Amino acid sequence: MIDLNLSADQRGILAAVGALLTERAPVARLRGPAAADADAALLPALAEIGVFGLGCPESVGGAGFSLLEDGLVAIELGRHLVTPHALAAPLGARVALALGQTGLAAEIIGGTCRVCLGQPLASGGPGLPEGLPLHLLDAREARLVVVWNDSGIGLLHAEALRAQAVEVQATDPSVLLQRCVVPAGALLGWVPAAQGALHRQAQLLVAAQLLGMAEASRDMAVAYAQVRMQFGQPIGAFQAVKHRCANMAIGAEALRAQLVLAAIAERDGWPDAAFQVDACRLLAARCALANAGANIQMHGGIGFTAECDAHLFLLRAHLLEHLGGPVRTLRERLAGIDTVSLSLEVP
Repeated sequence: MIDLNLSADQRGILAAVGALLTERAPVARLRGPAAADADAALLPALAEIGVFGLGCPESVGGAGFSLLEDGLVAIELGRHLVTPHALAAPLGARVALALGQTGLAAEIIGGTCRVCLGQPLASGGPGLPEGLPLHLLDAREARLVVVWNDSGIGLLHAEALRAQAVEVQATDPSVLLQRCVVPAGALLGWVPAAQGALHRQAQLLVAAQLLGMAEASRDMAVAYAQVRMQFGQPIGAFQAVKHRCANMAIGAEALRAQLVLAAIAERDGWPDAAFQVDACRLLAARCALANAGANIQMHGGIGFTAECDAHLFLLRAHLLEHLGGPVRTLRERLAGIDTVSLSLEVP
């Protein structure tokens, strides 16, 4: 039997992270021209309470927990639309450990070495070949870039990439987006898929952030439906609005259940772990975008204005949905899986 109840340690972690983000990371901070620098002071605070090393061993400054705890925190980060650096740091620490660079992992966990995300714009074959085009997400202060695809996950030197990067207009204006190609000598190290499942763990953490966005969009829509008055009563009293809120809640709960299942499958080495992760990643993108769009519509005319926070969740979901490869690839891979042949035995 799988116990889905949170442990005392997990509740404590979420309470600490939730309190910090509630106080210092309201979503409204991402409005206006200073949005790209809104989380500069938040990252050291997250490092101080150990967020970046939850799944790493205590010998390098981590907490010795599992991927599941990393995922639970990523949900909270997604709810508050925290900078992608907070997603890149725990991934970068795990990759550094896999490469045998314990000192580098300790620096990332402690917040003294900043890591950003890179998004491959082409398959390029196995690894990260020279000339592969990339998008860099918020690479200004980063020392390293973490990039993954189906063939594995790796770290690159950010300075080598920034030297020839060109800024492009981002879907989400709170994140600086740059385009570059992988130059010779930029790769610090690569962990092939055959040597570990770090690339799948990366997909799970992205899915967790997308779940946080889906839940925040749901909560925002429900709260507005309770206070917006029409014909003398809250719009939440109308059946059409009730049904839309219910659909948002069902989608978020289904995604949360799949995320926990996939994280447990990956942590415990189930034979269908890859399938569960792919299913979770595909569902996450679909749910986050659907809930964000429904939230905007629920707010009516004001939902389409810059003064309303609803659109921020849609913009960030669009930015994250293609990390690690296009969603189309996930659909094609899942469509080709013979689910009957998957083992249903739980270790």
